[in-house]
Amino acid sequence: MNYRFIVLLLVLSAPSAQAGIINVLGEADEDSMGLSGKAAAAVEWSTGSVDELQLEGEMTTRYRWPNRLAFLVLRGEYAAEGGVAHATSTFEHLRYRHELNERLTLEGFLQHESDPFRRLAFRGLVGVGPRIKVAAWKGGTLHLGTAYMSESERTNTEVKATDSDQSFHRHRWSNYFSLSTALTERVSFGQTVFAQPRFDDFNSIRYFSETTLGIEIEGRLALNLKYVARHDTAPYDEVSATDTELKTELEWAF
Repeated sequence: MNYRFIVLLLVLSAPSAQAGIINVLGEADEDSMGLSGKAAAAVEWSTGSVDELQLEGEMTTRYRWPNRLAFLVLRGEYAAEGGVAHATSTFEHLRYRHELNERLTLEGFLQHESDPFRRLAFRGLVGVGPRIKVAAWKGGTLHLGTAYMSESERTNTEVKATDSDQSFHRHRWSNYFSLSTALTERVSFGQTVFAQPRFDDFNSIRYFSETTLGIEIEGRLALNLKYVARHDTAPYDEVSATDTELKTELEWAF
């Protein structure tokens, strides 16, 4: 009873995320065949000098065949101050994997998002490339991935910004490594790092790092503690080059 109350307090006090590159790789490390998935939620309610409500939800649905996997990640964030919405972001990611052998997998992905925190009215991308299982042990794996990625973005209207309401199309080289391992029967650790330079300008790179500690509470219910850091060497005008977040979320698997 007491630990459940503590978990609830942690979730209700979780800091809201500022969106950027979003880690979807760990969402697919489920080996069960057929249909499965999970849903996570975080809430922050601030009162005093600023009355603000922030809600964040994410759901992943997967379907696994013997040597194939498809999964869809949906994510949304809502922020309201004084009862008036001032920021809403959406994210959808579809990924398909086909295992060629025990070590090598081909994967393709589609993604759409809107993100006022990074001044994105629209971001769409498509990519394809290999995924390599570098190592595997009881309760853990290490993967490397690389892909060609075509990216289209449109900025929103910002009076102070010099690049307001403009469209951009770029070609990026997306690279990642993803580590997941069990620390105990109920505790797991994950680390994912992305680097996405532009093919026409290797000085323009987007970096992403996510560290996750997962704690099984009971059955299908878990608590995730996440630390995320992002850096863009060429951000849009009026957008911070680096942002970090410490997030607590409650997760239910199905």
